[in-house]
Amino acid sequence: MKARHMLKVFLAFLVTIVLLAGCTSVAMVNVPTDSPAEPADRFELVRQAAAEYLEQDIPEAISPEVLYQEYVQAKNPQCVLVDIRANEDFVANNIRGSINIPYAQTMDLPKLENLPKEKTLVVIDYNGHWAAQTAASWNMLGFKAIPLKYGLQSWTEDPLPLGYDLFPTEPLNYPLVTTESSFSEYGLPELMMTESKAESVLRIYTKAYLDRNYKGYIEAPDLYEEMQNNFSELYLVDVRNKEHYKSGHLKGAINIPLSQLAETEMLKKLPQDKKIVLIGYDGMEASQGARILVTLGYNAVALKYGLAYWNSKQDLTGVEAIHSLVQDYFELTPLNYTQPSSGPAGCG
Repeated sequence: MKARHMLKVFLAFLVTIVLLAGCTSVAMVNVPTDSPAEPADRFELVRQAAAEYLEQDIPEAISPEVLYQEYVQAKNPQCVLVDIRANEDFVANNIRGSINIPYAQTMDLPKLENLPKEKTLVVIDYNGHWAAQTAASWNMLGFKAIPLKYGLQSWTEDPLPLGYDLFPTEPLNYPLVTTESSFSEYGLPELMMTESKAESVLRIYTKAYLDRNYKGYIEAPDLYEEMQNNFSELYLVDVRNKEHYKSGHLKGAINIPLSQLAETEMLKKLPQDKKIVLIGYDGMEASQGARILVTLGYNAVALKYGLAYWNSKQDLTGVEAIHSLVQDYFELTPLNYTQPSSGPAGCG
């Protein structure tokens, strides 16, 4: 960081040279023209926050059975349920005791200031993928957040609260291979802005991503079709453990376990001119990884439902097939109270 400070006066010149060389992409955030500080590369701030988060022993998702037992039945006061679906969907049907922060507002500063960092935030959405992405961002900001596995799709069979995004009943049984793919070396992105605090950089860049209205995941049939017709534009990254990757993976995929995804040497293996598709066991971990990468300036999405939907052979995927993952369904209730517009979030 000291070296970067000494070189910041030359940053504009260096960025121009790098862009002409074509080895690095620069993600720019609008900076006021009267700003007294010059933009600087904040990539390392975000990378460090991501690496620290991935080093923690935070579960990738909570099952509906555990959530029901530990919150709905036990009324755990250390747990806050945050539903990030559209407000009209939340009002119609929700898990009793939830509060609502619509997905597009999940990085708004007033909303974040009302969330407690000393409690566990269970993030709830339609199918789990936005919740996993949101949990990743919140964890990098110092919260303790965990998504509900598969969102309300694992909680109810009623299509209305799910936004009619129905849960798959059977896996697709698309092919897997055992041939390992080699790595290449690429340059790292740059995140140019005047903010110098990691929290501000994370919030601003993630908010910019949300404002572009990207969903952050790709459907399995769509990926399969792109692999047949447009594979050169894709870059597949399997984030499972090495042993499961070796047992079977998508053709052309490299392996970077999720815990290593934010390491500098691993990020150098990711291109900036292709769509990076992260592939995990059930999609929850891949969605968290995808949010980390887009915050770092990459074009990344997660494979929806992961290999649990792609293929049914657990000895190859390391995960039960998708139709076996939901054990039971639980009750939803219409909103029966007026949600406060301000004040700290809580439950109990």
